[in-house]
Amino acid sequence: MRIKTCIVVLLTALLVMSASSAEELTVSGRVNAVMYADKALEEHFGITLLLQDYFLRTVEEKEDKVFIVRYEGIENYAYVLGRYEVTVDRNHVTGITWSHDGEDTSGGFEAEAWGAEQIMEMLHLNQEAGTTEPFDARINEIGRKHGFVYVPNILSDEENERKMARIEKNCEKARNLSTLSIEEMTEIGRRAVASLYGLSPERERALESVVDEEELPLWYTIFEGEPCYQVCLGLDDKEEDDVLPNGLRYTEKEGNYWIYINSQTGVVEDIHYSPAIGGNG
Repeated sequence: MRIKTCIVVLLTALLVMSASSAEELTVSGRVNAVMYADKALEEHFGITLLLQDYFLRTVEEKEDKVFIVRYEGIENYAYVLGRYEVTVDRNHVTGITWSHDGEDTSGGFEAEAWGAEQIMEMLHLNQEAGTTEPFDARINEIGRKHGFVYVPNILSDEENERKMARIEKNCEKARNLSTLSIEEMTEIGRRAVASLYGLSPERERALESVVDEEELPLWYTIFEGEPCYQVCLGLDDKEEDDVLPNGLRYTEKEGNYWIYINSQTGVVEDIHYSPAIGGNG
């Protein structure tokens, strides 16, 4: 199968809400851009929220409210999964590309560019084995063939100490600047997940914090220059005997959500979702 580059002038199928039905919810331009980019990625390359589990998502804000949303394979997966790049201009998707665009993705793991079909198989194997070992060797082989070798960035003890000191300093700074309580920001995060990801009221109520209560004060941070609090919520509402159509022990939009709430204004500055398949296996 060959995948061609798609250019989209306008996405009319997606409406990002800036307010919930009961109470105002304000989201940043970054969050809106991510919602449009996620939708475009699924429509044009079949990469659903579930299949994003092996990607690192980054957002670059350009001038005039233009955002570049990138999804790149994590660590040693960077070559075989490649990089998807979506341009969002004032809530319009104006471009979407894949670094392996036009390459042959047929043949399962024998292919040297892996798309939606291979990623779904990765998830199945990952969940069954509880590890990525069933496909890591093949991924590394493909990377080496194309001159890509992943070298982890291992910090020295001194570098790690400086990093932890920065994290603690930013945490204290954001906490001191905060005008909202942790409870208020957690509720904003809950409403943001429900609104942006279309959860039913029942599923919204099922969202639970994945952070131990005594550690909650440690989740303040400085994000893009703004004092923020990171709300961490999990959703697992399936029954043990559920028969799921995709063969995974996973229901749609189940997993973990990380929401960055501006601790002064309540604006939702950023949001990340992971189906956490490894933890479900």
